[in-house]
Amino acid sequence: MDIQEIVLKADEFNREEIKKYNSEIESLYDLSLEAGIKLAKQFNADENIVKIAISMMDSKLPEASYNGNPKQHKLMAVEATKNLLKDTNILSDEQKLNLIKCVEEHHGIDKFYSIESEIVYNADCYKFLHPKGVFDYCSILGRRFNNLSKELEQLEYKMDEKYNAISLVIVKNELVPYYNSFKELISKTKE
Repeated sequence: MDIQEIVLKADEFNREEIKKYNSEIESLYDLSLEAGIKLAKQFNADENIVKIAISMMDSKLPEASYNGNPKQHKLMAVEATKNLLKDTNILSDEQKLNLIKCVEEHHGIDKFYSIESEIVYNADCYKFLHPKGVFDYCSILGRRFNNLSKELEQLEYKMDEKYNAISLVIVKNELVPYYNSFKELISKTKE
């Protein structure tokens, strides 16, 4: 098995999990994956590590949410990543550790293990701050709540969370103007 097969296997695993438990979020996954690839190129990071980690970081979120315990998804995703890597000899021990750290750290940490880990963390912000992600998420919230007040509350919560999470200046420069525009629109909607 070569690295591209591992990338494909991780992507397929995540898409199967999404389809099984919550097909609505596939576009959010695609957006974070696209952002991660772009950032990996900009930072000359290992693009394959980033792709695999983004595929695996929230791979168990649909199942954990379905079972009523979304906070468990990170531990479940780490185990799924270890399982993916256990029979792989194409990656070095350092690459495997880097992948596991990327998944473990995708909600943040004081000091990231690697640039790939920080990229994965920042790529996750695109889901709730980039216009594609915001509109996709609004659509999901509309079906979930069918109550504008609750939808705006949840949208703002996720936007604020991710706004405060951005750690890379290049990401901040891209996403903060979107954040500010959406916050202004949300404020006007609430008037």
